[in-house]
Amino acid sequence: MKLVIGLSLFIFSLKTFGAYYTTLPKGVRNLTYRFVVTNEITGSYNTAGDYEGYNINANITADVIKGLSTAVDTYLNGLSTSDYNSFSFGTFEGKATSKVMAHAFGGGYGITDNITVYGFIPFYDAVVDLNLVRTAKGRNNVGSSISLENLPDIDVRIIQNLFVNYYKYQPLGKWEATGWGDAELGTMWSYYKKKNHGAMMIFGVVAPTGREDNPDILQDINFGDGQWDIFLENGGGYRPGNLVSFDAFFRYTYQLPYNKTIRLPESEAFPITSRTGDAKIDLGDKFLVNSQANFHLSDEWTTSFIYLYELKGKDNYQSAYAEADAILEKDTKFKSHTFRLNVNFSTVSLYKKKQFVAPLDVNAAVQSIVGGTNTPKYERFDLELRMFF
Repeated sequence: MKLVIGLSLFIFSLKTFGAYYTTLPKGVRNLTYRFVVTNEITGSYNTAGDYEGYNINANITADVIKGLSTAVDTYLNGLSTSDYNSFSFGTFEGKATSKVMAHAFGGGYGITDNITVYGFIPFYDAVVDLNLVRTAKGRNNVGSSISLENLPDIDVRIIQNLFVNYYKYQPLGKWEATGWGDAELGTMWSYYKKKNHGAMMIFGVVAPTGREDNPDILQDINFGDGQWDIFLENGGGYRPGNLVSFDAFFRYTYQLPYNKTIRLPESEAFPITSRTGDAKIDLGDKFLVNSQANFHLSDEWTTSFIYLYELKGKDNYQSAYAEADAILEKDTKFKSHTFRLNVNFSTVSLYKKKQFVAPLDVNAAVQSIVGGTNTPKYERFDLELRMFF
């Protein structure tokens, strides 16, 4: 069970900042670069929709520390059954924060005036800080009949040793990584187009080119989820006048099953485990809805207010341990509500009037996840440059 879940950072567009259903003209190429940075991510919305910080809470019971050292085992073996069951060395908590920066590179080509092919791939730079602290002492709750004189106390260093040498995780603390994310390849088909309204369909695949979740690192962030996706998107737009237009689309993504060696937890209360095994993983399918209002301040400037709703179904795990499958599947269904503000400057009209040297778009955006379940809470800033030639 991972401390920090991966982030889906991209709603990527390779067309001009016109109507949603606009595709590239025949023979026109597009190159796009996007820079994305998040604020410090400290937590997520839980199953009830309430915000909670990222942390590991570990109650160090007798079962957890048995085998840690000869002195500990000798002491525990001398306890009565009731004292053994109530024994605790206290509670340790790992609090985590993370920050993600990403660059995305894409391109498109107009096959016809109504069909555009495109592709893009992100490159991530992520940092996670995990600080382990002792939040409560134990040992006084095990009964007055127990002698504590020869038992060594447990501090943060021993807990680090417990995670690394006994459970075989990599050391807790600061984690940094860079790498490519999953690549998207698709085709845009503007199948209906009139003067002030139209519709478009997009279909394609997401390839597993990104860095996957490492089961031996508690505090890592995956840049890709390890399997192929197939998606279908459909939407349209309407412009009733010169000043305002409206766009909306939905996207359905089917995530294909895959096999992977993972950690297989034995307890939901303490999901840290040294047990590993192969599992067939079927991540839940995803559904995304985007609706937006665009305000055309001039031929060059456009401001958009966007609402995004995302839903993902429950994951399905199949391994040799049914109890581990149930733990891993728990709380994997998520939804999120996001508001986004875009400001776009385009030189396309100026280029057509021969008043600018090249047709390009510059787009700046801020967005915030304002609610949801089992989804990270963060704000992000985007800066995008699109060039046409």
